[in-house]
Amino acid sequence: MMWLPFIFALSVLAYACVYDIKKRQVSNRVWLFAYPIGFIISIASVMFGLLDGVIVLVSVLAGVFLGVILFWSGYYGGADLKALIFIALTTPTIPAILNVSPALTLPALPLILTVFCNSVLLSLIWPLTIFALNLKDILKGKRMFEGIQLTISQKFWLFFTARQTSLEKLGGLKYFPAEQIDNQDGHIIRRPLRFVKAQTDLTKYLKDLNTHNHLYKKGVLASPTIPTIVFFTIALAIVPLGNLFILAVTLLGII
Repeated sequence: MMWLPFIFALSVLAYACVYDIKKRQVSNRVWLFAYPIGFIISIASVMFGLLDGVIVLVSVLAGVFLGVILFWSGYYGGADLKALIFIALTTPTIPAILNVSPALTLPALPLILTVFCNSVLLSLIWPLTIFALNLKDILKGKRMFEGIQLTISQKFWLFFTARQTSLEKLGGLKYFPAEQIDNQDGHIIRRPLRFVKAQTDLTKYLKDLNTHNHLYKKGVLASPTIPTIVFFTIALAIVPLGNLFILAVTLLGII
């Protein structure tokens, strides 16, 4: 029956994932429903001897530590933090029936570490996708950096993180601005915006861009976003395959 917490956690994440994709936020009602059940499941598992209480505690502490650090640094939003801790609370270990590759899952460590590693590696697919789309546009003759002053390193960074889109598409959290307006000696110029924290209020950026919308007739540089919960959900679903980082290192060692 130890697979039930895994199925419950995956179901909650799948729902939160769809919710986040549609609205770019997850209602607190999702977590108010999920957290008590996850807590009861883990406590019951400890009481019936199915789980070691120390493992549950270490799992939750690991989830809190990773989540808070990444939330504080701006890489995670509130829903991402809550999702990571929820996974740590509800599924401290991988169910034996799903552990088809124990050498790649590190069963001695909390499952949340495998989920976290897998989500990080999976998230690398997104900048590679953006790169492929930008390369396709450039081969078609599109000049995405026209009108903005950039160094070689800035162009390289934006090539993996930003797309040229219409100003109207900004504001719905599906795109974050990748450039900003700068007043340099009375001259209004476009400058790259390298990183925007997940919790940032974009109102000021959008107001400045719209005030000078004449500069963006051919488009504005913006970073298309995808909710981190999407990667959490996939990472948890593929846990039976093991830790992708260990798998990658193993394959490289074989090669």
